[in-house]
Amino acid sequence: MLSGIAWIGRAAAWLILPILVLVMAGVTLSVLKVGTIVDWDRDVFLFGSKLTLASLGDLQWHLFGAMLMLTLAGALVTNNHVRVDFLRQHMSSKTKRWIDLLGHIFLLMPLVVVVVIHGYDFTIRSFTMGEGSNYDGLYDRFVLKATIPIGFALLGLAGLGLAILRLRELLRRDPSGFD
Repeated sequence: MLSGIAWIGRAAAWLILPILVLVMAGVTLSVLKVGTIVDWDRDVFLFGSKLTLASLGDLQWHLFGAMLMLTLAGALVTNNHVRVDFLRQHMSSKTKRWIDLLGHIFLLMPLVVVVVIHGYDFTIRSFTMGEGSNYDGLYDRFVLKATIPIGFALLGLAGLGLAILRLRELLRRDPSGFD
């Protein structure tokens, strides 16, 4: 499970490439004073009836938000997240494991539950009201908002998996199992 979560994080990190392309296209089109890029006869998912400079800008932020939400759990699993290392560096391996276990259970999991519940409601509300841009940007904002509960659910699975792993390490009788 943890390796699958890490894979999702690595895959989502590649969203930085289309983000960079969109930034370059947005800057270039802005300099050329192009507002509307393409018009369609009927609405297209996310873009509505046309592709505009505003919708390119929105797409950059939507992809950035999705990348952030989908890479959080991978960063936790691969231990690439921010820590307070100046405190942690002088702790024993056993103490570090206890802090990780307690932090995952008492800090991470309650936060995950709150964000998933409210993020789900936030997404459903956006979907039912047909939320979209008021300035020719992107429509179907529920797609972006859905990455919030999805990302935090992955973070919760990662935290649960790591808590179980830390508990197993702490219950192991063989002291050679520690760093």
